[in-house]
Amino acid sequence: MRAWHWIALLALPLPAQAECGFTSNITPVVISAATQVDDPQVPAPEIEAVTVARGIGGGAACDALGFVSVKLRWPRGSDHDLGQVGFEYRLVQGSLPEGVLPAGVVAAPVSGRRSEHLFTWQDQEPARQQPIHALLEVRAVTGDGHRGTPVQLVLQQ
Repeated sequence: MRAWHWIALLALPLPAQAECGFTSNITPVVISAATQVDDPQVPAPEIEAVTVARGIGGGAACDALGFVSVKLRWPRGSDHDLGQVGFEYRLVQGSLPEGVLPAGVVAAPVSGRRSEHLFTWQDQEPARQQPIHALLEVRAVTGDGHRGTPVQLVLQQ
């Protein structure tokens, strides 16, 4: 094929979703118990930081994605290591774009007593975006189904 054919093929735009290789860092956690039990002995995580970034609707690969980052710190003195628990997120008040919160219990890579949960979603074009004002609850869940004390956090953008 002649060089100008390759140049023409490479110049064709691809859909933004197909180009963007970025995904969330969370993975589902399988709970061995059929039912979960509230247990005040499982501590609440400490929230270090929460950030929200909306999609900007540009032409670059990941411009359509929205991002939520929740940085957690596991309290000292717990009977469980951070790597042994998952986390459950629940919308308490407000609304979120579809696909922001994961269903079920999730985990993310751990570094000592810290973990960052990064959620992504296909955001609307900026002109169609609704403001985000939401109150969430997050709680630790052990592998045998013990749910810890919840802590609340605010998402706002």
